[in-house]
Amino acid sequence: MPTLTPTPAPTPSAVFVTKWGYEGTGDGQFNAPDGVAVAPDGSVYVVDSGNHRIQKFTSDGVFVTKWGTYGWWDGHFRGPSGVAVAPQPHGRVYVADTNNRRIQKFTVGP
Repeated sequence: MPTLTPTPAPTPSAVFVTKWGYEGTGDGQFNAPDGVAVAPDGSVYVVDSGNHRIQKFTSDGVFVTKWGTYGWWDGHFRGPSGVAVAPQPHGRVYVADTNNRRIQKFTVGP
């Protein structure tokens, strides 16, 4: 009978680092997070689809700011689903406002 050599366990390709947020409507809480973008400065923008808003965090997950609410008007969202950040120095954030069938562009300060 041949000798079987055990197969070494694979090296993980990703290692868990951290997490943030939980269900809710407060700052840093989410209701159906649906998209993430990282700015050149490391800021993290999260589409909080169920709360109809965008939230901004530091790269460590510390809440910075938020904008948006449910509605049809400029700066309001109905189920946003994606976010993109333009390279600095422009500070532009683009949001796919899905159920309003449009893209909205914002200027975001530091």
